[in-house]
Amino acid sequence: MKKTMTIIAMTATMVLSTTSGARAVGQRADQKSGGQNKANIARKIAELRRATNGNQRVSNAINDGYEAFAIPPDVGGTPTTGLGLVGNPTCFDNAAGGMGVHYVKGVDGVVDASVPEAMVYEITKGRSLKLVGVEYIVPDKLVEAAHPPVLFGQEFHHHDYLPVYILHVWVRKSNPSGMFADFNPTVKPCPGPVA
Repeated sequence: MKKTMTIIAMTATMVLSTTSGARAVGQRADQKSGGQNKANIARKIAELRRATNGNQRVSNAINDGYEAFAIPPDVGGTPTTGLGLVGNPTCFDNAAGGMGVHYVKGVDGVVDASVPEAMVYEITKGRSLKLVGVEYIVPDKLVEAAHPPVLFGQEFHHHDYLPVYILHVWVRKSNPSGMFADFNPTVKPCPGPVA
């Protein structure tokens, strides 16, 4: 059984990954000044959708090396204890909308559009998981603040409290706030933990 990826484990992964160097980030990411156009971005989003087809079932993502991301409740998010979700991932939402739960792998400083660091799942009414988006994650130690990574013509932004730069892409569920917004008002809010 895969262990839940905790904030401590994620931080350790990020510290260990610093040997990858910031150069790796720029090599695989789109360059904003590289003439990105809407047709090219739409093609890359379609490729991403195809690349994530196999992870629509969370069991496939787990078999592919993704692990539930969980942080202590006092740090943020809603525990999913008792819902029967593999690894008891933390669920995230706020007034701007839902963000669901994340299954994470490979936070190593390399940005590859076809291999996101996180699969983002909505918790449905039936307590099953539905793939709705992805998240790209780069340790902040590998990023010069003046030159964040760029993918799909979008700059990554620093997470509110984790030591990472992130970019969400709502590749499987429309987001009225925008395809690259952190929260999606159409994603169901987090259910409370079941005792």
